[in-house]
Amino acid sequence: MPALLAGTLAGFAQSPGLTHTSPGALLPGKTQELTVHGANLIGATNLWTGIGAKFFSATATNASAAKFQVSVPADAPVGIHAVRVASVSGVSSPVLLMVDDLPSAADAATNTRSTNAQSLAWPVAVDGAAVALGFKFYRVTVKAGDRLAIEVVAQRLGSKLDPVLRLLDLRGRELAFCDDESGLGGDCRLAHVFAAGGDCLIEVRDINFGGGSDYRFRLRVGDFPLASLPFPAAVKAGASATFSFVGPQVDKLKPVTATAPTDATRVALSAKFPGGKSSTFVSALVTDTAEFADAEPNDSAETATPFTLPGGLNGRFLKPKDRDFWKFDGKKGQRVLFTAQTRSIGSASEVMLQLRDAKGTAITSSTVSDAGEGSVTNTIPADGTFFLVVDELIRRGGPQHGYRIKVELLTPGFTLDTDADKLEAEPGGSFTVKVNATRRDFTGPVTLAVVGLDGVTLADEVIAEKSASGTLKVILAENPVPGSLTHFRIVGKAKIGEREVQSIARTTPALKKLFPTMPISPRELDGSIALGVKAKK
Repeated sequence: MPALLAGTLAGFAQSPGLTHTSPGALLPGKTQELTVHGANLIGATNLWTGIGAKFFSATATNASAAKFQVSVPADAPVGIHAVRVASVSGVSSPVLLMVDDLPSAADAATNTRSTNAQSLAWPVAVDGAAVALGFKFYRVTVKAGDRLAIEVVAQRLGSKLDPVLRLLDLRGRELAFCDDESGLGGDCRLAHVFAAGGDCLIEVRDINFGGGSDYRFRLRVGDFPLASLPFPAAVKAGASATFSFVGPQVDKLKPVTATAPTDATRVALSAKFPGGKSSTFVSALVTDTAEFADAEPNDSAETATPFTLPGGLNGRFLKPKDRDFWKFDGKKGQRVLFTAQTRSIGSASEVMLQLRDAKGTAITSSTVSDAGEGSVTNTIPADGTFFLVVDELIRRGGPQHGYRIKVELLTPGFTLDTDADKLEAEPGGSFTVKVNATRRDFTGPVTLAVVGLDGVTLADEVIAEKSASGTLKVILAENPVPGSLTHFRIVGKAKIGEREVQSIARTTPALKKLFPTMPISPRELDGSIALGVKAKK
């Protein structure tokens, strides 16, 4: 009877859900205990991470917490990654955690006054949460000449916290302050070199004095670089690139070489000062086009950096009033779209774009009121050489200022998206998912397929001619194991003229709902849908 009752209850159990993890980061090359917090976690026996970590035991102490022993690869890069859990009742949506080479410490919870500040032996990182209408205080001891870097990672982890960070002496005098560091969304960081040794205080609060379990943060304290993005900012899938770093304090960092996996959307990169113990972290985009880097000096048409269509243009404003010229050969009738990427990749820059013909005459320019980060588009009027001129909006320059320009040839086609980040079904059962199509000069049918699921049967897999959406049905085989977790993608294909065109369905709408405070949803999750196999009722 107890077993029968347990099976009956499992049939009505809800899917697991996650709110956060403790600790908030995993150490590379170590086996550690990771506790996931949330709801409906009894029976959570499957853990997935975006870093290839392996787990070998699971214990659900109650419905709101489950513990896993996790082994993290030694080469796992410092940075932000995702985690999900699954049980026979379904699969959770992801939450974000870090891989960090700083050891973790739990917040003391009583450190809401400067007189009760939590003592920290740095380098260290603290996992805590802001208190409503209050502050969190931490006390560190420094020697003369020490450099102390402090970083609050919050909105980059999906937290509601919009942090304000202050460094104070014991008299309450402000030594350094940061709110909304350029390129970090709402997060903040600072670095300070001490003329004299002694104790000082770190103060963290929400800009609007919000607090609670939704206002979590990871406070990183150490002597690490402050990098914002790599240069180049992107690499073609399957290719290798050598990356330098863009940011306020990166002059001592050595370049890092990495190869982009063919199935990735980004490459996580981290670096330490020579002899340092803790790292800064950034990531490079992975693209399907050639990437070009500006060759200084390129501040005139005569010295313009050449590129071919389509591609990615990676540049830096090395000094104030720097200007970059790029040139390409265009064909009459080509529709070209240039889209700037700055804030979305971690840069402090805002850019203006101008397309010019071979005589230097302006054809079109971006505007300050652009909803995004700046773009220009044009139909090439005649065969010839054309120039794209890139300026920093208010002519700033220096080590924090970089950009990437995405260059596309607009041909008839389509893009797909879906509002699902996870789906569930029983063995032999099915699920349906709505797929939306945005068309560009194309009205024909789009055939849908799934990549990453074996032994499934599809129904209603065609988005009809001229239709803006379709509902795909996926039927599972009888052999999937309840509690298993698989990720897959939905791909649409169509014949347009003589071309075979395909597009992977993005899951951006779902990710924006999951992470509403993040300026840019996690790229590595975009397009990836989790399938949880449930036990039969």
